[in-house]
Amino acid sequence: MRSERAAQALWRYRRWLLAAALLTSIAAGSQLASLGVSNSLAVWYPDDDPALESYRAFQERFGNDELVVVAVSAERRMDDEAGRARLAELTDELYYVDGVASVTSIANVPRTLAEARARLISDDGRTAALLVQLADRNVAESRRREILENVRAAVTKANFDARLAGYGVIFDTLNEASTEGAATLLVVAHVAMLGLLLVFFGSIGATLVTVSTVAAATVWTMGLYAACDQAINMVTMALPTLVLVIAVSDCVHVLRAVARQPHDLPQATRVVRGIAAVLAPCALTTVTTAAGFLALTITELPIVRMLGAFGAAGMLAAFVAAFAILPGCLALRAAEPAGGPAWPDSVANRLGGLGQRRPAAVTAAFTVLGIAAIAGLRYLETDTYSIGYLSEHHPARLDSEYVEATVGPYAPIDYLVNAEDVLAPELLDDLQAWQRALVAGGAVNWSWSLVDALGIDRNTRPSSLSLDDVAGRLAHLRVVAPELTDSLLDGRATLRVTFGAPMMSARRVQSLLETIDSHADFSADVSVEAAGYASLYTRIVERIVRAEVAGFAYAVLLIVTAIGIATRSLGRCLLAIVSNALPLALTLGLMGWIGIPLDVATATIATVILGLIVDDTVHILHPGGRHPAAATRAAIRRCGGSLVITSLTLGAGLMLLGLADIRSVAWFGALCSFAMLAALFSDLLLLPALATLVRSRAAFGAGRARTGIGRAPEGS
Repeated sequence: MRSERAAQALWRYRRWLLAAALLTSIAAGSQLASLGVSNSLAVWYPDDDPALESYRAFQERFGNDELVVVAVSAERRMDDEAGRARLAELTDELYYVDGVASVTSIANVPRTLAEARARLISDDGRTAALLVQLADRNVAESRRREILENVRAAVTKANFDARLAGYGVIFDTLNEASTEGAATLLVVAHVAMLGLLLVFFGSIGATLVTVSTVAAATVWTMGLYAACDQAINMVTMALPTLVLVIAVSDCVHVLRAVARQPHDLPQATRVVRGIAAVLAPCALTTVTTAAGFLALTITELPIVRMLGAFGAAGMLAAFVAAFAILPGCLALRAAEPAGGPAWPDSVANRLGGLGQRRPAAVTAAFTVLGIAAIAGLRYLETDTYSIGYLSEHHPARLDSEYVEATVGPYAPIDYLVNAEDVLAPELLDDLQAWQRALVAGGAVNWSWSLVDALGIDRNTRPSSLSLDDVAGRLAHLRVVAPELTDSLLDGRATLRVTFGAPMMSARRVQSLLETIDSHADFSADVSVEAAGYASLYTRIVERIVRAEVAGFAYAVLLIVTAIGIATRSLGRCLLAIVSNALPLALTLGLMGWIGIPLDVATATIATVILGLIVDDTVHILHPGGRHPAAATRAAIRRCGGSLVITSLTLGAGLMLLGLADIRSVAWFGALCSFAMLAALFSDLLLLPALATLVRSRAAFGAGRARTGIGRAPEGS
């Protein structure tokens, strides 16, 4: 038998395998120091993506649109002479911070631009906003944390109470949460794993061996991740914890399989027999789980592709670690579980027995749950919200809300107006009317364009001014504020218009862009297009949808094919599909009912869950008998307790992701945990019930054939 020969080879070379595992761990661990963190646009879009290239071209033409809003407060008004003097001093300090391109405040905005000045100070005059434009995107991305710290230091030096907001602050906060969150989750997961396994195994030796093995798999995975020059982001921060908790499964099956062998046999025989019993199903579960992750690599989002590729690598690392490290450790009986509590086996047997005794009732109950889940799918939405990834009480989110409440909304929505001559009076008239209509209608909170920078009052039509007057104002603006002019005008062919709105999700930004487009009333030779970060942000939604659909379809194809080949039975394959479709539907339906959207983290959930939950089914349906009902009953007696242990351990480990500061990662962990428990009940209750119903129906059909019931009379 191939499994037994492979198990004998693993035992024979156990010392070499242990040495190789140790050296691999040292080599992988040496790479971890180079791990960085990044939540920039590069992880959302491929470098050659047309949308990203267009956005970078926009930045090259008009400067970096990443603004940091610094809201400073004082006890007295800041729009008087003394207040403006303090703001002027702070404006200069911030301007000279390395990495800052420009600073705008009421100290350097001319009094003639009354509306622009009004947006930079609160109604009571005690809070003022300074708009800090960061240098080009490469500098901002590589040194954002340093620049923001220096900005905060300059504000502190000026004795201001300040709050920072803007996309740059959100990026930095997500970077910090990704780094600290991954480390915290990993430590907590290790501690929780120690406690759970000690309870289940009743053996310190077996617990330490398991934790050491899964830790090695995690180090190998993250070492490869670092060696490939990848940075941790808000999605892949969950990767080490995922590998850690999923890797427990193979260890539990191996250790319990060896512990079940007769104790009067030589230890070598016990280990070989135990490994041989679980090697094939563990290999298959590795394939199916890896297939779930690999399915993510066909999506357009690099952030999802990275999780898919290295998640699959992590599953392979977990399998290799288990079968390379455990044989050598099991040479000592102290590494075996001490029998552990009997209740996991008892729970599995009772659930399996209930499914076989009451197959119709169990199937009906699960059918009702399935209908409720399908009803919840109607409410499942696709959206993403950068600041919404943070908890409602996170300091960065509270600061953003404070800025919006005192100074006003600050999120920029950029547009480009293209024409043969954008300074034509008629075009400027239409531009002014467009801005005025959107602000008056409440679609946006403010707007800013060359018309405003030239000091043309909203009640004055640009075409009412002479061409010489417009040309004179533009020439003056080029002299006194060349950077401002360059940020609004590209030759005479392109104008930039910026609308201000509150922070909102991508779906709401998309709706706002449609509203802005609908109000654009220009002549036929003028084109208007959304540009800047907001335009790029909205494209993420459609990419999430494509990522979910494509990844899930590919995962289903891979996993069903693997199960079909492994079980060598169409009937068993169909049972696997039904028993795993329900937990998946329940999880997605739950998301719809409680309002959790599919975003960049949870968009992967269907594909990852499918790869995870099919593992228990594989262990039960692995070929073991002619009749599915009898084989299922025997499999539950053999490995049901191990399935209970692994499901509860994985569920608890994944639930720990709920501690993440990034809400979508927290939801991802909680939902995966729910799916694992739902899958456990589906495999131990629904699967035996379905197998029993199939056998009963087959037996009924055979009986009808033997008795002649239902057959037409001969000669008819």
